[in-house]
Amino acid sequence: MSSVSAKKNISTQTIRRLPQYLRVFYDLHEYGRSLVSSTDLAAETHILPIVIKKDLQSIGAPTKLRSGFKVKGTIEAIEDFLGWDNLNKAFLIGAGHLGAALLGFSGFKNHGLEIVAAFDTNPERVGQEINGVAVYHTAQLKTIIKSKKLKIAVLTIPGAAAQGITDTLVECGVKAIWNFAPVKLSVPPSVAVQQEDIASGLAELCAKLKSKSS
Repeated sequence: MSSVSAKKNISTQTIRRLPQYLRVFYDLHEYGRSLVSSTDLAAETHILPIVIKKDLQSIGAPTKLRSGFKVKGTIEAIEDFLGWDNLNKAFLIGAGHLGAALLGFSGFKNHGLEIVAAFDTNPERVGQEINGVAVYHTAQLKTIIKSKKLKIAVLTIPGAAAQGITDTLVECGVKAIWNFAPVKLSVPPSVAVQQEDIASGLAELCAKLKSKSS
């Protein structure tokens, strides 16, 4: 099986657990650990050892017989699988409160993402910089995307405007969209979309709070 096929066969649940493992491995590496067992990882993550072993083996994390996973090699394997060992340049559309907060999050670079441009239509934001990122008018979208050869978009705009903007992004050759707008986007199969549903997350939190209070 090719590495490309292997990546396609790895479940979404496994992918979502990888950053959690990675944080533990970073700490272990900082403390000078060279090996760690799945049992020790389970104590840190509260995930079953068999699940951890299966997840890490699926991405080719290196092991030492009967001693566990190699810390440095596993960090490299996870970063390589997630593409976090290469910095991907992205842009953000919608520099309001949520957009500005994302622009101010320095941790993206540790996860292979750098937002290098932002777009908005509000004249109070256009022409300004937010946390060091220049804000352009949305009318300049096509020009900037092509000149900077950007392939990743972050949408923090109202739902009513999201599909129209998405159609423009597809025309410009954008290959991945991180969507915070409260609407499901229609895109061709060649474009990847990650939907962040804030309302659903809040509903889940409120339901958990209610169950704890009852």
